[in-house]
Amino acid sequence: MTSPNCRFYITAMGKGVIRLSRAVCFLWIVGYLISAFIPAAYAEDPVGRVVSDIDPLRSVLVLPPSLDERREIYGLYDDSPLLVLNYLDGMIRQHRELTNLLEKNGVRTLNVIDLLENAVSNARRLGKLEAALAEMFPDEFPRLKDRIDTITAQVLLGRSAQFYFQYDENGSLDPLIPLCGAFIYCRDFAVSTPRGIILTNSRYRGRKPEHRLGRFMFRFADELRGHPIVFDAEAEGVRCEGGDIIVQDERTILMGVGNRSDREAARKIAQKLGMDIIGVSMPPYESPSGANLAILHLDTVFNLVDRKKALTVPYFFFKKYGADNPVAGYLKAIDSQLKKKLEKGELDFPSSLKTAIDTIPKVGWLTLFRAGTGEATELGEKLGDYLVGKGYEIIPVGGERGDLSEDQYLDERVLYELSLQGCNVVQLAPGRVIAFAHNTFTNGALRQRGIEVLTIEGKYLADSLGGPHCLTMPLVRNGDTVPISDLKESPPEDQPNN
Repeated sequence: MTSPNCRFYITAMGKGVIRLSRAVCFLWIVGYLISAFIPAAYAEDPVGRVVSDIDPLRSVLVLPPSLDERREIYGLYDDSPLLVLNYLDGMIRQHRELTNLLEKNGVRTLNVIDLLENAVSNARRLGKLEAALAEMFPDEFPRLKDRIDTITAQVLLGRSAQFYFQYDENGSLDPLIPLCGAFIYCRDFAVSTPRGIILTNSRYRGRKPEHRLGRFMFRFADELRGHPIVFDAEAEGVRCEGGDIIVQDERTILMGVGNRSDREAARKIAQKLGMDIIGVSMPPYESPSGANLAILHLDTVFNLVDRKKALTVPYFFFKKYGADNPVAGYLKAIDSQLKKKLEKGELDFPSSLKTAIDTIPKVGWLTLFRAGTGEATELGEKLGDYLVGKGYEIIPVGGERGDLSEDQYLDERVLYELSLQGCNVVQLAPGRVIAFAHNTFTNGALRQRGIEVLTIEGKYLADSLGGPHCLTMPLVRNGDTVPISDLKESPPEDQPNN
């Protein structure tokens, strides 16, 4: 939410009569002095941004799920046509609960559907909709251009049955526009930073429309005018997703690299934005295992929750758990049991956790990509050690171990609540977060450390691999503003934003 414009008002009040000539001269002199010594930029319309991911949340982008996503449960548009869990009725209800809680706490929620409708209207008025469609859907455009008058937000999201149930010359199902089912996780398509908007670019074919629709919105939607795109990952030829990007402060971004986001993306963002990017190693994309899903994005295993407090899984992010990592040790024990069952003929097919076991000690190491140059320096420490060195308190996912054995603690609390998005909280303000109610041990640990935790029911959303942090794209935090002229000239009315 943009703060009120900076205005200067001078009022003259007094008893009796003031000679008009003296009053006018006085006001003219004061006005002259103000105009001479106060920078003109402060009189312009300001634009809000995110200077830190724990500053008070003012406005977010959200996309409510719909029953149309039932057409994606077979992963039709992704690389692997596998049936996935989907509880749409419950997801719709729980997402509405999240939106209501955000609004109840003073956060302005901007619905992606409304933004897309407005963008379509503006692009059509400017005569730019056809070119925009060709850019967003290059493969489908030859069949779309004759139906441009029927394009709506629902169509662009792949939620129109009329556009979905189309057939080729052989009578085979051939949808006009792919469904954007994962778009409800708005965190991933764009990130608001101290410099402006980063548009991301997924390595997965099924998520590419999200980033292109995001570019379209930021170019043409009125609500997003004044939020300049300062980095376009697709144009830069790199891969990254918003769940990996956490704004620590006005000079520093923490960024997961190696799984969903490239190291090269971190380097180029450091160059383009003039900010230090601290890359946090994630499970390598080239060696996929269950760890790549458990540690999908940085925000699935780490989040800032207060000025000097962070929520995470210490086993992944401290050097002391290096070669003798308890999580890896627990997985080795399970893997040993699987091998014994295989030898006894009690398994129908071989199963191995070796890749995940080998991956876990590699997670969490830091690389600094220097502001401006992008020069990479290996820091030789992990994220938890780095934060403790800066005075942070670490709050463990799953709460404290207590009297439990380490294996039982990992099994019943840490890995269980991690898998149900226990770490994936969204920050309303320093020391105040929204979390899923079912993660009782993690929420208890937060409260014991002085964090206020507001909860919603979220089991259906969590089973689809997303939490409150994933479901929201913060547009403005903190309420602080900067003049548009400090960022980029505002586009004229008849031009797109970028």
